Amino acid sequence: MKSENQLGALCGRLLILTLFFGTLTACCALSAQTTDGGGGPRKPPAEALEACKTLSSGQECSFTSPHGTVQGTCWAPEGKPLACKPKDAPTSGPNAPKQ
Repeated sequence: MKSENQLGALCGRLLILTLFFGTLTACCALSAQTTDGGGGPRKPPAEALEACKTLSSGQECSFTSPHGTVQGTCWAPEGKPLACKPKDAPTSGPNAPKQ
């Protein structure tokens, strides 16, 4: 009888641990997604694309954002449209744009 109670308690603990780690895994997966849900780098705002519509890669550009005027340089990752990359944008890391 005592071993049955111990087995039941062990199964209960295993169930609680399984639920805990399942929830933790789901939370981590959701927080790792970008705002567009695609799992990749975010898309540039329409203003950044418009700023380089008539310019070439490497030319200086600017656009107005909700945070004020942004100064930058036109660039385009392979297979993507030309956009105005802010001067203070990150230059290294997994999602950094290639010059």
